[in-house]
Amino acid sequence: MNFSTLLQNVQFVTDAQGHTQAVQIDWHTWEALMAYLEEVAIEEEATEELLAIPNLLEAIEQSKQRVKAGEFIRYQDLKREV
Repeated sequence: MNFSTLLQNVQFVTDAQGHTQAVQIDWHTWEALMAYLEEVAIEEEATEELLAIPNLLEAIEQSKQRVKAGEFIRYQDLKREV
């Protein structure tokens, strides 16, 4: 279940004047929302860990530039018979 599907299952509770006072979701949607948020948190944590690697962004940029300049070796060219 993706996030937009989750939002379709949200129900709003309003007061007599029509002002939204609360949000209500069923248990299945709640569990799916918690799983989604956990997945996002894990992805963010992994991104933070990767970005903490010294010079990672510079190395990625250098690799992009080498590919643009044609300075790379294709996997097919490296294969050998064993």
